[in-house]
Amino acid sequence: MTPIEIMEKIGACQRGLTKGNIELKALGVKKARAEHDYRIALRKEILRLRQLENQPATIINDLAKGKEDIAKLRLESDIAETNYSVYIESMRNLRLEIEAYRSFLTWERVELKNT
Repeated sequence: MTPIEIMEKIGACQRGLTKGNIELKALGVKKARAEHDYRIALRKEILRLRQLENQPATIINDLAKGKEDIAKLRLESDIAETNYSVYIESMRNLRLEIEAYRSFLTWERVELKNT
């Protein structure tokens, strides 16, 4: 790989990181929104079970979390969290790739000086 090709790869990785920052913000907002929706729905269901159905306090949380629409909101929240975490890891991989290309450039420079 020539130094020019390495520089092009570094540039591509840097552009990927820049684009990734925008996407990461969007995923962060989506993650927060999903957690918000889940917590609000869970709170409403817990209050409903306490006040209207007079359920025992020991099982209210389990009943509320087991309700189908609450469980679906929890699933969406977990998926959003996973997507966010995966995207952070992909950005870390891009940073590592940039460091590897920089090492290649350093090695090429040393080789050029030695010839």
